[in-house]
Amino acid sequence: MAGEIEILQERLRALSEALAVLDLAGEEVTGRSAPQLMYFAGKDLGMKESARYDCTDDLEQALRWVFPQSQETWKITLWKNKEDDDFWVYDVEDMFVRLLFEQCPIRESCRVSGTKLGGVACQAIHGYAAGILEKVFGRRVDLHTEHMGQDACLVMLKTDLE
Repeated sequence: MAGEIEILQERLRALSEALAVLDLAGEEVTGRSAPQLMYFAGKDLGMKESARYDCTDDLEQALRWVFPQSQETWKITLWKNKEDDDFWVYDVEDMFVRLLFEQCPIRESCRVSGTKLGGVACQAIHGYAAGILEKVFGRRVDLHTEHMGQDACLVMLKTDLE
């Protein structure tokens, strides 16, 4: 059993280092705009992948489609300020909800490899999720990071009013 745990830890380190190389290489190729480019590339891919899902207005169901692994891998919960009555906040032309990423393999890989949070890998995943959500909701969706930290990241999901 101890040998298996060591092998899994070694694999995590290797994958984390590979992710760090991809993150740094992306910036070498495209410069400082790499995260934004990867967001849009991820969003295009998410839109293509969304064909296998039904349309829904159920955010939690849609998030389970995007992140189907267990909560030990992806733990994403709705988050609101204490003064807010609802998770959704409504503006003049759009609405948004905050998602708290408590478990995230990308954040864990960044931590293990020493790579900064919010780079190419984070933006590619955010774009991918936004692409799928845009198709299943039938309206524009964008994801923007509000806070990145060792223990959790707070991401804003912004969409058009229903």
